[in-house]
Amino acid sequence: MTSDKILNNRLKYIDDLYKTYPVLKKIDKDNNNIISTQAIFKTVHSEDYIGSTDGTCEGVLFVLRGTIKIQKINHEGEETNLYNIKEGGFCHEALSCLSNLKSLNVTGKAIQDSEVCIIPSDVVRKYFMNDTQFLLYMYKDLYKKFNFVIENKEEIIHESLESRLIKLLINKNSKIIYATHSELAFEVDSVREVISRKLKSIEKKGYIKLERGKIVIIKDLNEMLKK
Repeated sequence: MTSDKILNNRLKYIDDLYKTYPVLKKIDKDNNNIISTQAIFKTVHSEDYIGSTDGTCEGVLFVLRGTIKIQKINHEGEETNLYNIKEGGFCHEALSCLSNLKSLNVTGKAIQDSEVCIIPSDVVRKYFMNDTQFLLYMYKDLYKKFNFVIENKEEIIHESLESRLIKLLINKNSKIIYATHSELAFEVDSVREVISRKLKSIEKKGYIKLERGKIVIIKDLNEMLKK
């Protein structure tokens, strides 16, 4: 790739970043293009992880396209889904890095191929945390994430994962559902491995047939909900 093409690609990424996060454009303008020169752009493929659980912090994540699922990893390596970051969202695990707090062992996993931007923590700490508009943006996003976690917790308490999965399949309104197990996991806030086990269990009961890239509905799933 020529240097001109690399430069043009970077300029396009920067333009996309400012369209998705307008608050960053003003910070960049007010601070001698610090974001334009320091931002790191990456493509994260579906099922790939981004970030670490060892307490190190590469920087603050911003999503230009796609979806990143933020998960908590326990000592046994088991994952708990917290929330998803789409275009314009913010990863609040970054606050532990910015405030020199202990890491929460949170990491990100791409649900689909995604374009992301990582801005080094020292840049965010020096130029972002003194900007009133950025802090307001961050707090509003934190409120939405917190509200989502509460609602999701209530739903999980009152309804089993299997019931949520069956209702999702019913709501597709089709005898043939074209979806990966990862996509279904995303929609019911679970992980691919668990959804695969649930689908195989439903298949054994004779309600569905699993084929490559699709699910064929054989019997009325509403009957399964009644049992």
